Amino acid sequence: MKCLIVDDEPLAQNILEKYIHQMDELELVAKCNNAIQAINKLQTEQIDLLLLDIQMPEITGLELLRNLSNPPKAIFTTAFSEYALPAFDLDVIDYLLKPISFERFARAIYKVRQAIPSKKNTTKDSDTTYIFLKADRKLHKIFLSDILFIEGLNNYLKIHTHRQMLVVREKMCDMDVILPEKQFLRVHKSFIVSLKEIEYAEDNFIVMGKHRIPIGETYRQAFYKRIKQS
Repeated sequence: MKCLIVDDEPLAQNILEKYIHQMDELELVAKCNNAIQAINKLQTEQIDLLLLDIQMPEITGLELLRNLSNPPKAIFTTAFSEYALPAFDLDVIDYLLKPISFERFARAIYKVRQAIPSKKNTTKDSDTTYIFLKADRKLHKIFLSDILFIEGLNNYLKIHTHRQMLVVREKMCDMDVILPEKQFLRVHKSFIVSLKEIEYAEDNFIVMGKHRIPIGETYRQAFYKRIKQS
């Protein structure tokens, strides 16, 4: 994905540039200090994603996006929370508040992957092999092939892998967005499972080694339909 940073703060630009270079699927085309520079660059380059500040001289990020006839996907990167509602009215992918952590940035990019159709991103499955999640004050690189299942726990999630169990502050709905749908399936309001790790299903339960995962009533029909297709 070709990215354009639009921000009048050099420090913010540098942080985003550093994050972009840490993600293989992202390519930084240019850093723009204002909306005028961004408009000029958009006329000469095919841009997939705007990383867009809001409060900038002369033309705000909101005004820029609102006046583009065929805008790229956009993520707002701002220090001000009060613009979130008008931002999402413009169908932005995400709204990141500064200071932006790499973990939060990476989660936003996972959302973008789904929204941009391209040869490399026709599905989430082809490109995504790992995710970054924060646990125990560390940013853990978790390979999708290592995940057994994910368990919801109030405002936290338990990530059960072959090697360990991590407790992270994430939401099930965000994991639904991040995880490749051909590899993972939501089977309960509190459980997402790796399809390849299922040993067998019996009535309302999935067995994975010593684990018995409940199948929620609202998910049961979709689960067994998916299993038959597999």
